[in-house]
Amino acid sequence: MNSIASILCLSVTVLPACVGPKLVILNGVEMTYDDAAKRLYEQGETALSNGDPTTARARFMEVVNRFADAPSAADALFALGAVLEREEGCRASGAYLGRFLNQHPSHPKVSEAKTIVARCEASGQPLNVPDTVHEENFQDANTDSDRLDIAQKAATDATDARNYAGTVRWLLQARTVEQDSAARDALEAKITDLIDRKLSFVEIRQLLEEQGNNVAFPSEVLTYKLGRVQYHARDLASAKETLARFIQSWPASTYADGARGLLARIDARQEVEPLKVGVFLPLSGVHETFGKHALEAIRLGLGKKSKIDLVVRDTKSDPSRIAETVSGLVLEEHVIAILGGIFSYEAAPAAYKAQELGVPFLTISKTDVTTAGPYVFRNALSDEAEMRALVSHAMDVLGMKSFAILYPRHNYGEELYNLFWDEVEKRNGEIRGIEVYEKDDTTFSWPVKRLVARDRLEGRADYRRALDECNRQPDAYRKARCREQVQKDVKPLIDFDGLFIPDYPRTVAMISAALAFEDIIVEKDPKRLRVIRRTLGYNVQPVTLLGTSGWNSEKLVDTSGRTVENAIFPDAFFSGAEDRPAVQFLRAFEKKYGRTPLTYPEALMYDSIRLIKAAIEASQPTSRDALREALRTIHDHPGASGNISFTQGNDAQRAPRILTVKDGRIVEIPRVEKDKRKTRLDAPN
Repeated sequence: MNSIASILCLSVTVLPACVGPKLVILNGVEMTYDDAAKRLYEQGETALSNGDPTTARARFMEVVNRFADAPSAADALFALGAVLEREEGCRASGAYLGRFLNQHPSHPKVSEAKTIVARCEASGQPLNVPDTVHEENFQDANTDSDRLDIAQKAATDATDARNYAGTVRWLLQARTVEQDSAARDALEAKITDLIDRKLSFVEIRQLLEEQGNNVAFPSEVLTYKLGRVQYHARDLASAKETLARFIQSWPASTYADGARGLLARIDARQEVEPLKVGVFLPLSGVHETFGKHALEAIRLGLGKKSKIDLVVRDTKSDPSRIAETVSGLVLEEHVIAILGGIFSYEAAPAAYKAQELGVPFLTISKTDVTTAGPYVFRNALSDEAEMRALVSHAMDVLGMKSFAILYPRHNYGEELYNLFWDEVEKRNGEIRGIEVYEKDDTTFSWPVKRLVARDRLEGRADYRRALDECNRQPDAYRKARCREQVQKDVKPLIDFDGLFIPDYPRTVAMISAALAFEDIIVEKDPKRLRVIRRTLGYNVQPVTLLGTSGWNSEKLVDTSGRTVENAIFPDAFFSGAEDRPAVQFLRAFEKKYGRTPLTYPEALMYDSIRLIKAAIEASQPTSRDALREALRTIHDHPGASGNISFTQGNDAQRAPRILTVKDGRIVEIPRVEKDKRKTRLDAPN
């Protein structure tokens, strides 16, 4: 669960209220302030019912700290106190139950809260409710020294209860009675650190209201922090007013230069040139080739007559340059949108910076970065979409029911293995066998043997029966020859229709050779099958190899030959495609650059710039928000990688191509109508 990405609009009493309902972004989804609090509270309740108090506590804490004004805050405050009392004891829960009883005396859960308080007191573990007990003691103290001790003890109790706003309040009280200047400076440093790192938006606002604007400390720190929060939440009008008031009140502050810098950035980011599109690519460094090929595709997709002005920046294949590059495109070049992010190391930092700056960002990275917020779009074939398309074709079109998985022990292999298994289970298929190998392995005999029960022959009844026949031979020589032949002739036990291998051509070639050695047959041509059956001496049931988009390479057939015949795998683009948009792209690319485009990333970058171009030409937006909405309305845009839609969210929707190997060539399988999906397209005639 990600934290709330940012607060878009929160009305406050010290600043003019925003128009309309308060909005937030929760896990990339825009919703009202109250709905977000309710959703987090419900997630906490669900986690609690599922026996996960750690997650429940985190969700309740998020509501209490970030949504103190929401209707769900009172429920979360009680639930948090109750969970802490059960999990960590009375002391940890006191601050929350105390606040609950003081702030919500008519809440339906008050009687339960009082029961917990009474139980703790009866057990000799009174609840730690510092804000009432310590306040009385502080007022009754006779000397500054006693007040200082009480305030410091109260601050410690508040920190133990994770009530950091309470900690700040008590440290401020300590500061008022502290006589030593060095100690006062230390208290101010601690308070400043808590304000900067621990307090929520609501707590900052409340403290600022309590202190008033005329108090230099901590109002100076609180006001600057408030302006920063509003800036990062993209509430730019409020941020601008807060920061301007800060500079007017404290022009010589150590934070003044930072405030002026933010004001300059606000002015710069609000300036937009509607026909400027930023592009960042690795045009030098280790990924130079990918970047230059992608730029060729982008320029081709834009066309010669377009009025759109591309502003291209080289990231030099350096991830540390990405955020700065995105900022420069927005704040210096004033682009209306940004395209880039071939690799995950580029896409992730760019997504969060684009979301912060409020600029539409379109990436082709397979990494899902759309959760950064509503300004981030992804035009890629996700792993999830790949597996849906692959399993759908295998089961719905080819009629497969059972599968085995042979996967590498690394992040990519493990992710795809899990996604594949999930998709098979959704369609009530069966996973009959799973084997794993190390990512650097170069021999695959044993995992393949294990898949077909050739690893421990002594455990097979058919093998033992054959050995019994050998023991009946008249002499030792014939017995030995018989046993040797039995080991060669024992059949592989194959109880699966398809074998999924989430890896790349180099490794697939070695695996497919090991499969052939263990008599796992992939041939489906009737003539070849007859020869194979005569050679082996028994009927064989062919197995279909299933792969990923990584298989879509001529290296696959060049290195594997017929051992990958009839394999199927999905991809967004195929250089041999015959549909009109793909053919137009291929012909135009070859004519302009004299070569066939790579499967990745040219086609997706070509489509991406055309998506931005279509959105600009259709809506003629004058703001980034308007362009964002125009992108969200794109439906069935004809692309080289298929028809693309964003109407279901910021992740491009498309029907992946299903590719197969026929006679040593990769070809596309024509899309099948629903009423034909039970036909075995590759069955022998």
